Amino acid sequence: MDSFDLFNIALDGYSALLCAMMGAQALVAARGRRDEVSRCFAGICLANTVMALGDITSWAPAPPLDQGQYVLVVAGSFAYYAAVMPLYLFFTGYIVSYLERRTQLAPAVRRAIPPLLGVLFVAYSACCVASLWNGMLFVVTPEAGYERGSLFWISQASVIALHLFNAVIILRHFGSLTAAERLGFASYLLLPMVANAMQVAMFGVALLNAAITVVLLIIFISIQSERKALLARREQELAETRADIMLSQIQPHFLYNTLTAIREMCLSDPTEAARMVTDFSAYLRENMASLTSREPIPFERELRHACTYLALEQKRFGDRLRVEFDVRATAFSLPPLSLQALAENAVRHGVTKREEGGRVRVASTEEPDAFVVTVADDGVGFEPDAVGLDGRLHVGIANVSARVEALCGGALVVDSTLGAGTRATLRIPKGEGAGGGAGSGRGGE
Repeated sequence: MDSFDLFNIALDGYSALLCAMMGAQALVAARGRRDEVSRCFAGICLANTVMALGDITSWAPAPPLDQGQYVLVVAGSFAYYAAVMPLYLFFTGYIVSYLERRTQLAPAVRRAIPPLLGVLFVAYSACCVASLWNGMLFVVTPEAGYERGSLFWISQASVIALHLFNAVIILRHFGSLTAAERLGFASYLLLPMVANAMQVAMFGVALLNAAITVVLLIIFISIQSERKALLARREQELAETRADIMLSQIQPHFLYNTLTAIREMCLSDPTEAARMVTDFSAYLRENMASLTSREPIPFERELRHACTYLALEQKRFGDRLRVEFDVRATAFSLPPLSLQALAENAVRHGVTKREEGGRVRVASTEEPDAFVVTVADDGVGFEPDAVGLDGRLHVGIANVSARVEALCGGALVVDSTLGAGTRATLRIPKGEGAGGGAGSGRGGE
C-alpha cells in the first residue's frame, strides 16, 4: 500500500466521519418536529458515509485477496453502489421539502417526482443486486480485486438523470431562494459533477465522496444554520403575536353585539338566553385557553369552538346566516383558533355583508398525504390583490397562515371572487407532526 492509497483512505475516512457527525446533528435537531428537510439532510449524510466507508475497501486490501479480504471488498463494493441512488433520492427529498416551505412547486414537477423516483430506485437497486452474480456494474475477483463491470455506464446514466432532474427543480425555483441558499444548491449542482468527471478521467483518485462532503458542509453552514435561525425567529414572532391573535379573534363589536342579543333574548325566551350564555362562556374560555397554547390541538376541539361561534352568530343574524357541515375526517390536529378564525372571516367579511345573508360551509376530508379543511361562503367576496385594504381581514388570514406553517408544516390558500364568495383551504400534511455525476463509480477505480 503506497502513500497515495493511504491518502485516499484518509480522505474517505474523514468524509465518513464528518458526514456521520452532521447527520447525527440533523437528526437531533429534527427530533420531535415535523422537519422533513433535516431528516432528508441526515439521509444524505448517512448515504455518503456508507459510500465513503465502502470506497475504503478498494484501497485497503491489495490484490491478490484471501477469502476474508475478498468478502470485505465485495461487501464494500456493494455498499458503495447500493448507497448511490438513496443519496440522490434523499437529495431530491431535501430539495422538494425545502422549496415547498418557500414557494409552490410547479404542478408538472410534483406529478413527475413519485413515478420517476420509484422507477429509478427499483431499477438501479435490481442492477446492484444482480451485479453480485453477473458483474454488470462491478466485478471483484481474488486475483484483481475490484474492477468496473461491463455495464458500468448504467450506474453513471441513472444518477446523472436524477441529478439533472434535481437541477431542473432547483433552477425552476431559483428566484425564490436567498443568496446563501443559492450558494448551497449551486454547490450541489456543480461540485459532484466536476468531481465525478475528474474521477472517471483520473483512475485512482477518491474525489467523489470528498466533493459530496464539501457540498454537505456548505449546505449545513449556509442553509441548515440559516433555517435554524429562521425557526428561532418564527418561534419568537409567534410568542410576540399571541396577544394580537387573541385581539383579532375577540373584537369589541362581537362582544357588545352578543351581550345585546343575550339581553334581548332574556326578555323573549329566557331558556334560549341561558343556552346563549353557556355558549358565550365556552367561546370566551376557549379563546383564553388558546392564548397560552403552544401546540396544535385536536381538530374536534377546534371544530367545537367554531360551532360555538357560528351558533352565537346564528342567534344574532337568524335566517341571514345558514351553516352547513361536511366533516369526513377528524383524526388530526391544527393550531388553535385557526378554523374559528376562518369561520369568523366568512361571517364578518362574507355573508353578513349581503343584505339577504348567505351560507357558510365547513368541510374536512382526508387525502393520501394530507388532511384538508375548507371554509367556504357565498358572500360578497373580494379582490385577492386588495386583501390588504381590510386590515383585520388581512391580519386574521396572515396569522392563521403563519401558525399553520410553523406548527404543522401546512399551508392556507384563500380563493375569492368578487360577488361570488370566498373559499379558504387549510392543508395539514400527514406524518409526525428521498443527479448527475455523483454516482459514477468508486474512488478506487
